[in-house]
Parts: sequence; C-alpha cells; structure tokens
Amino acid sequence: MKRGLDVFKLKMIALVFMITDHVYSYLNGPVHGYQAEALWPQWIPLLTRFVSPLFLYLMIEGFYHTRSRRKYLTRLFVTALIMWCGNVMINFLFHNVNPSTGKYSFSSLISGHNIFLTLAVLFVFIHCLENIKQHEKTILNCFLAFIMAVLSIVLEGGFYLLPVTLIVWLFRNKKSLQCAGIAVWSIALLLHTLISFYSGNTGTTLYSYLCFDNEWAMFPVILFILLYNGERGRNTAFSKYMFYIIYPVHLWILMIIRYCITL
Repeated sequence: MKRGLDVFKLKMIALVFMITDHVYSYLNGPVHGYQAEALWPQWIPLLTRFVSPLFLYLMIEGFYHTRSRRKYLTRLFVTALIMWCGNVMINFLFHNVNPSTGKYSFSSLISGHNIFLTLAVLFVFIHCLENIKQHEKTILNCFLAFIMAVLSIVLEGGFYLLPVTLIVWLFRNKKSLQCAGIAVWSIALLLHTLISFYSGNTGTTLYSYLCFDNEWAMFPVILFILLYNGERGRNTAFSKYMFYIIYPVHLWILMIIRYCITL
C-alpha cells in the first residue's frame, strides 16, 4: 500500500467538507432569521472551497482510469437529470416563484445545485481535447470543445473550474506543474476579488468580502493533489456510487428544511 491518500479517502474527506459547506449556505441565514450578529462564522466557506476542484480532479483521473468512458459519462448525465428533476419537484411543491412576477419561471424551478451537469460537460470537454491531441476529427472536436467550454461557464462553478480543467489536463502526470497552475489561478482570483473590493462601493469589510467572493480559496486542493497516491482504494458498490447518492439526497433534504423555515 502506497503512502498518501487514495481516491476513496479523498472522496470521504471531500464529502465531509461539502456537506459542511451546503449546511452553511442553505441554513446559515434562515436558522438565524438573517440576523448578522447570530450568523455562523463567515470563514466557513473558505475551508470548503477546495471541494469542487478536488472532485473535478478526481473526475479527470477517473477519465483516464475508467474501463468505460461512455458508462462514466452516462452516470454523470443521468444523475444530473435526476438532480434537475428533484430540484424542479421541490421548487414546485414549495412554490418557489419569481419574486418580481409571483409566478413560476424556468430559473425559479431549476434553482438549486447540480455539479453533476458541470462535471459531465467538462468530461466531454476533456474527451474532445484528447481527440484533438490524437488528431481525430480535429475540426469537429475543436468545435465541440468550444461549445462545451462556453456551456460550462454558465453552469454551477464552471467559470472557476474550466481553467482548473485545462491545467490538470495540460500537465497530466506532472503534479508540480498542476499545483503551480492552480496556485497561479487562485492568486489571479484573489487579485480580482481585491480589485473588485477597492474599486467598488461594497458596503462591507475586506474580510467579509473575501469570505463572500471566496473562489480564490480553492488553493488547499493543492495539498490533496500532492497527497494523492494514484490508487483507487476501497472498490465496492458503496464507494463507487456514494457520491451519486449522497450529493442529491443531502441537498434535497437541506432545500426542504430551508423552505420549511422560511415559508
């Protein structure tokens, strides 16, 4: 057994921080009646921002190690569809309407997290890049890669994850360069946050703004990439499908609790 952390252990760590982040984002305000003095610590999202990049990194690793890329992609898209349907159902049952019109809208009905769709689109993006690298249907794959890149930007976390995807793919099997690239991207995001704060009238403190505009805090993912030992770890049905089950179920529960508190 190699030293370090295998895929299963990394996923378990990510799941713990992911659930912590979602409990904070869904319940922090409603539980405390949106009273600033009673809210949970603002720095909590800074501790959890590495989760999405870590799941993305593991997805890309899975792209190269899976026995069937088609089945892997199908799982991502099917789970994204299930997640979307669940979100629509909950939003409809709890009458989540457009506040300006008082009526249901497409955005109000699909409201909610769905990282599976982002991962699925980026999976296709990676597949296109590999085909371009192998000179297979280059023009078609360039076109599809462009479409997937643009589409990912409008999906959950895609604007921040697309550069990470390119970095991890471009420097595959070169951890030092992957980590350096992610560090540079994190610094760029931090500079953007600082410029936004000092150039605009935010009406808040720098600390609060850094905690709010917090994608720059993804850099701890570097530590987990360095600790990754390349092994799959526990290989059971639970380890394979736990993320596909835990992610939507815990979010649906949190959505329902939030609606019960606020309605």
